[in-house]
Amino acid sequence: FLMLSHSLGRIIVLSLVIGVSGVACSGSGDQTVGKTITEQQAAQRVQDNVHAAVAQLPPANLEQRLTHSAPCDDPTDNGPKGRVTASTTYQIHDLSPDQYPHFFDLLHDWWQQHDYRVLDDSRRNPTDMYLWVENNHDGFRTALQSNDKGGLFIIASSPCVWPNGSPPASR
Repeated sequence: FLMLSHSLGRIIVLSLVIGVSGVACSGSGDQTVGKTITEQQAAQRVQDNVHAAVAQLPPANLEQRLTHSAPCDDPTDNGPKGRVTASTTYQIHDLSPDQYPHFFDLLHDWWQQHDYRVLDDSRRNPTDMYLWVENNHDGFRTALQSNDKGGLFIIASSPCVWPNGSPPASR
């Protein structure tokens, strides 16, 4: 149980890092960010991105591990406070770990064919693989990760959005 908890903790931390990293790279440096999609729309698109990616794999069971919104107040974003990011983490069950390298290759190619760019491709060995991509059109990010316990996870996050789609009124 401790090993699983440690592994899940690492995935949760990675999920938070992806969300914050998405924030850091999506800001324009302009304090007057206009309308965005809503937090609810961002959360739905995060879910859609996960399901579209997983649909490229053989049939598997998904176990949702974490879904949350977090403040997008990272100072490296240089954007206004009050925005949020939506993210989710799923564990993918019922796929053979010896096939993980093939699944990483499949998703790598699929993401590139669907206008994602690779942010990190660390596929050292089947028990320690990580592939992180960003959609070139909307800034949504997705990662696939395996671990030494045979786990396979998919993590997705949105760029910074206003909770209701519009910046708060000036005072």
